[in-house]
Amino acid sequence: MKNKLFVSAFLFLIFAVMFVSCKKKGTEKIVFDNSHPLALAPDVEWAVVIEPYAVFKETDEWGAATAGHCRKGEILQVKGKSMDANKENWYYFDGGWLSQSSVSIFNNRYKAETVSNNLVNE
Repeated sequence: MKNKLFVSAFLFLIFAVMFVSCKKKGTEKIVFDNSHPLALAPDVEWAVVIEPYAVFKETDEWGAATAGHCRKGEILQVKGKSMDANKENWYYFDGGWLSQSSVSIFNNRYKAETVSNNLVNE
């Protein structure tokens, strides 16, 4: 009698566990932010301006004319790279050239956004 009761309880527990574990869970919707289609592209780099104000130059040298301005926390897509005679890296953006001392470079936009948010919220 005890064996039948033990087996019955054991089978009941197994069916209860199977019922709970096989219960259909709510559907989870994953939303992908496609506002920047190149955000995760492996051959595209992103920069965050780290200086309070940075000056875009027309060429990749300090003595070049000013082409524009940008502010701390701005995220820019790197369009080109260069190294000057002093072995300093320069990065080309839509607005012009910035030196490596003005930006931090990241391999995807989401990392750049995280750093930008931290810089802006300091």
